[in-house]
Amino acid sequence: MMGEERRIRTDTILLTAGLLLIAYLIGEVLLLVFAAVLIAVGLDGLARTAAARLPVSRGWALVGAVLGIIAVFAASVGMTATGLFRQFREVGERVVDFAKQAQDWLSELGVMSLVEEMNSDGSSIVGAAGNMAGHLMTFGMTAVGALTSIIILIVLTLFLAADPALYRGGAVRLVPPARRAVVEETLSAIAHALRWWFFGQLASMALLGITVGLGLFLLGIDLWFALAVLTALLTFIPFIGPLIATVPIVAVGFVEGTQTGLIVLAGYIIIQNIEGNVLVPMIQQKAVNLAPALLISVQVLLSLVFGVAGLILAAPLTIVAMVAVQKLWVEHTLGETTA
Repeated sequence: MMGEERRIRTDTILLTAGLLLIAYLIGEVLLLVFAAVLIAVGLDGLARTAAARLPVSRGWALVGAVLGIIAVFAASVGMTATGLFRQFREVGERVVDFAKQAQDWLSELGVMSLVEEMNSDGSSIVGAAGNMAGHLMTFGMTAVGALTSIIILIVLTLFLAADPALYRGGAVRLVPPARRAVVEETLSAIAHALRWWFFGQLASMALLGITVGLGLFLLGIDLWFALAVLTALLTFIPFIGPLIATVPIVAVGFVEGTQTGLIVLAGYIIIQNIEGNVLVPMIQQKAVNLAPALLISVQVLLSLVFGVAGLILAAPLTIVAMVAVQKLWVEHTLGETTA
């Protein structure tokens, strides 16, 4: 009996290790599918909300939502694409200028001499900033090569959003009949949490993007539109995204002048605190309260394993794991209730 229990445990470990290896090997595909599921859940929630408040069916509400998003995106790109790309290029140049100013200031303090002694290859802050800007521009140019993945993502999203019950029912039928009610409840909880997280991130993106753009515009900074768009996009990544957005915003501000840079830095800190202490807690009441340390750890881990895609999808993946553990283990296995 002892040998049988040891054999079962060994089989379980080997099975788990095999599944993890397969997940790692096809991780990019799984992340693409999960991204489609996430967007489909958001579209489904938007369509259901519209159908509940307007005299239209869910199907027509979904069609209207998709066409509305396409129209807004097409109009935005058509009107601002050329100017936006130019401003993004100028943002990279301003970051390099700021790095040069910082290097000159550190040289006056005698700090750069110590740094140059430590760097045998003769690298400098300006060189590092130039390389960073070059990598960013290269990434932007090679984004055209991701067109196939984007098309697949769009097609998967539309199919999943059109008939979510079909795919959800297929997933439920994979488990024994006695456990299907539990799985159905867990999937409903996951969909609810993802939907509210998705809406919450869109609200955060809009808040930071609009306020940052408006503030920079009032300060007379020419690159306000590109910085607003960049901030909104990076805000989709909780915690780390807004911190990354701080670099180009503050750099451009200080290039305009020390006083302008300090105003931009102080204003951005205030806006971030409002978003983090007011908006995010309101959203987390409807979704899942993500512990910052846990989320950042998962973001770092997934970014190391899967790159940028892992960093972007770390938060919703963490939500799925937390809800699944709460429902399947804490509530239905341990018999405890969760808040």
